[in-house]
Amino acid sequence: MHQRWTGAGLCTLSAAGFSTLAILAKFAYTEGLSLPGILWLRFGGAALILVLFLLLRRVRFIFNFRRTVALFLLGAVGYAVQASLYVGSLQRIPASVAALLLYSYPVFVALLAWGINRRRPTRRELSAMALALVGVVLTISPGQEIGRADVLGLALVLASAVWYAGYITASDRLIARAGSLVSTAWITLGAFFTFTIAGAVTGSLPSSLSPSAIWVMAAMVVFSTVLPIGTFLAGMTRVGPTAASLLSTLEPVFTTLLAAAVLRESLTAGQMAGGASVLAAVVLLNLPARRAPS
Repeated sequence: MHQRWTGAGLCTLSAAGFSTLAILAKFAYTEGLSLPGILWLRFGGAALILVLFLLLRRVRFIFNFRRTVALFLLGAVGYAVQASLYVGSLQRIPASVAALLLYSYPVFVALLAWGINRRRPTRRELSAMALALVGVVLTISPGQEIGRADVLGLALVLASAVWYAGYITASDRLIARAGSLVSTAWITLGAFFTFTIAGAVTGSLPSSLSPSAIWVMAAMVVFSTVLPIGTFLAGMTRVGPTAASLLSTLEPVFTTLLAAAVLRESLTAGQMAGGASVLAAVVLLNLPARRAPS
């Protein structure tokens, strides 16, 4: 039971970190940075921090060829594609709409677990999923925003949700064997490699940064990348991919709270009800399982 609550706490911390990404990405676009440039700086900075940390701690992070390549590809293909689709959608649609649609991915995770492992979601998981999704809708309160949303932007973020569900399902066992910190280092290194190539080919890598852009990207590296990826992977190894994806639906709640604090936006009654619904889903998901009578 202690293991599950530790995993729940790590996934909650991850959601808080990821909630800063959409806001910081909007700021980065206003600084004139391109999509490849933003992600190149984001993953490059994160990879540098993590690899240096592993070297200083003398943690082994190079394994046999097969496992090392698999971890590298999780970032170079898996995470790079998901990040491109999501951050790309932020150029075209509001951050609230993007966050809402991205968090349809727990449904796809559960469906993949059902289809691949033939494990039907339990009643508790289905109830928690319903509560979480209803809570996300109420918390974000998109209302009129969706009507003005760009069709391509909507398609990008929905594709990101589907891709992310597949990524979580495929990476679960590999990350558990390698460890969350080592896995995070390889994922960010792989993504950095992909965006280095993409940026060089398109000529969109930044040659210089303004002081404000430096601060925005530094915050994105630490709070939107290193912290949330590492804590999410560590949490997922403790609670499993379906539970981790459900717990991460706290992200839009934190996004709303962050917007209220930073942008002085007021919370509506519907948003507060949505936050309560998501928190109820977290509690439901982590209640101790009922034991069958002996």
